[in-house]
Amino acid sequence: MTNINPYANLTKNLKAKTDKTKSQNLTKVQEANKEYVDQEEFTKQEETENQIITKKKGRPSTGKRSNPDWIGRTYYVKKEVDFDVADQLLQLKRQGIDLDKSDLVNFLLGEWVKSQQGENATFRIGEILDV
Repeated sequence: MTNINPYANLTKNLKAKTDKTKSQNLTKVQEANKEYVDQEEFTKQEETENQIITKKKGRPSTGKRSNPDWIGRTYYVKKEVDFDVADQLLQLKRQGIDLDKSDLVNFLLGEWVKSQQGENATFRIGEILDV
């Protein structure tokens, strides 16, 4: 009489069923993942189409902030100087010269650079300002 494990066939069949189940489960997961990816791509495409159709809200981008020739910088000045500059700019505005602080700072810095390069930098704001 040979010693044969009576559970060998049972174990073999169970392993085959488990492997088959694993394979089926993996296939189900892959299909679900594909559906998710397809849905995600559809959602992205839908969002892109919606962005194209909808108008931007707010002001049109025509200011210095959206102009590539200008760059934003932050500088500190004393309060009193800022108040005095605001007063002087208001006086210029009443004379018909429309000038904001960034234009003024840009002009003054440009004139300073000219003077450093040896160019003539004498100016009067109302006479040669090209804003």
